[in-house]
Amino acid sequence: MDIMEKPRTLPCSHQYCSDCLGQATKHGHYLCPECRKPFAPALGNQPTGGTMKFSRRSSDLPGHHGSGHIIITYAIPGGVQGMGHPNPGQRFSGTSRTAYLPDTTEGNKVLGLLRKAFDARLTFTVGQSVTSGANNTVTWNDIHHKTSMGGGPYVFSMCTVYAHVLVFSYGGQWYSLSLSLHQRVESSGA
Repeated sequence: MDIMEKPRTLPCSHQYCSDCLGQATKHGHYLCPECRKPFAPALGNQPTGGTMKFSRRSSDLPGHHGSGHIIITYAIPGGVQGMGHPNPGQRFSGTSRTAYLPDTTEGNKVLGLLRKAFDARLTFTVGQSVTSGANNTVTWNDIHHKTSMGGGPYVFSMCTVYAHVLVFSYGGQWYSLSLSLHQRVESSGA
């Protein structure tokens, strides 16, 4: 067995080479190779340089009388695709999106979780738009949002909030994002 250079002990107590773990995280691997527990906050492939801003309004969303609403505004600039995108080196077009939440206790918890997902680069990706068919463009990354003021009381079509945890689909697998953990945790159900 080779002697490990610059060993790093993970939170699960397993040890691995620091350089090897650094390479793993660069390629989107954040789980211990032995026990599969997360050892670092997950990062998606959302293009860098974007913004997420929010404001509050007094008008109500359907199904949430008397609460007002939160408007979330995302802006992701265009650029050149990186290694985690479908066509590295090719240009991609950016986007701006608007989403809505009721200004309730639960809506504000979801806002906090959406901020964590955005900061972890999980909200958007680069690919083919489902609505326009355009390639090499910024698209939603399976954390669905309410993008119209009308249409009923639903906050998300594919996400659910359970006791401070946002559950969503990413890359064909279901994950949960905890309000307190700030790490991706693979869901055991759904």
